[in-house]
Amino acid sequence: MPFPFPRGLTFRAAVTGALLSAAMTAQAQQATPLEQLLLPLQPNLQVPADLTLDRVPRTLDILTNGTTPATAVARRYGVPASAVKVNATRKGLRYVRVTLADRDLTRRPQRPATVERYVVRPGDTMARVAARFGITLVDLLSLNLNRNSLDDLNAGAVLNVPTGETGLLVRIKPGQSALSLIAGYGADIVETARANDALPTELQVGDLLLLPGIRAESFVETLAKKREAERQAALAAERQRRYDAYLAQKKQRARERLEARYAAQEKYEEYLAWKSSPERQARVAAYERQAQYEAAQAASRARQTQARAAQTRQSAVAAASSGASSRSGLAWPMRSYRITSRFAERDIAFHQQVFHGGVDFAAPYGTPIYSASAGTVTESRYGAFGLNVYTTDGDSTIIYGHMSRTAVSAGQRVGQGQLLGYIGCTGVCTGPHLHFEVRIGGRPVDPLGLLP
Repeated sequence: MPFPFPRGLTFRAAVTGALLSAAMTAQAQQATPLEQLLLPLQPNLQVPADLTLDRVPRTLDILTNGTTPATAVARRYGVPASAVKVNATRKGLRYVRVTLADRDLTRRPQRPATVERYVVRPGDTMARVAARFGITLVDLLSLNLNRNSLDDLNAGAVLNVPTGETGLLVRIKPGQSALSLIAGYGADIVETARANDALPTELQVGDLLLLPGIRAESFVETLAKKREAERQAALAAERQRRYDAYLAQKKQRARERLEARYAAQEKYEEYLAWKSSPERQARVAAYERQAQYEAAQAASRARQTQARAAQTRQSAVAAASSGASSRSGLAWPMRSYRITSRFAERDIAFHQQVFHGGVDFAAPYGTPIYSASAGTVTESRYGAFGLNVYTTDGDSTIIYGHMSRTAVSAGQRVGQGQLLGYIGCTGVCTGPHLHFEVRIGGRPVDPLGLLP
């Protein structure tokens, strides 16, 4: 309700008169310079920011200089001199305990009518609440000095929101008065009375006082710096976490490499032990016996093949012409050549592993190759002897291998002496040459016995 003032006086005159009276009383009880410095700090020793009258402490410990009498302290706190007790004196300062007077707990703390309570909703932030009521973040925080973050708001929390005049909302604590707060913050005394709808002298400890025109900009800056510090701390913590994870991973990789090395060493030692073991020696001996047996079998088969080839060669020679080539005989496949490997000869490592069933004619790269006998081309492509040509006539097959390129195609009929291709070194080859092989009934025979 509006506070009354004498009829015929203006609002400003009434307020000014009441405040002058209060100021004269305060002047009679003026504190020393040291007490003026220490008294604003004293209430912070024990009294929380959200003080209510039902939690006003019974005693209050304060600090004064050694010249301030107990009666002056008693007047400032509205208690008799017997309620002030000096606990200790040190370096010219006195530690004094003040026993506060009992208060009427039935009186509820006063608050400005233009300050409403707002219950925080899920997802609210200080900035969103300020925008919802059309005020700045500084104005909202000036009415909620108990906030410690710009972002964290719990659903159900209560905020003070201005619906009229904006300013700084403070609670009067023991040892303070509305007049001392107005003077300390430099607020306009008349505007303060109008904003609170009450004379400052009527407000008591525990009441809320709105100081119009005062903005907690430094408080906002403090919270902003705190938020930035928390963000930087979170970034640093995340970097440290990643670095620790990297070190742990690096240590794990080193451990795995060491374990792998130990495992390899263990396997190698097992191999060395096995290498000299009697079981391995017995197995090696068995392998050698098997290899000797297989070599003997291969030599036997080679001798049998050579014997059959000799018999076939003798029969073919009897049927072949003793002079120039005929229809049933062979002609030399090249005009100029040098024999480098004969039938069944084991002159190179490959011929030691694979039976050599033909004759090798060495010649310069690109030397022409001619058909040794008339027949049908059954193959002209890459095969067992590199780029090779196969010709067939009855049960006989002639192979021309390792060509650089061919001059005929499969299915083509060729006559004796016809160009088939050119010397090359394709396939398994040690140099430019022609692998010339004759097979009768699918078995290779020595071509030199059939050539004129």
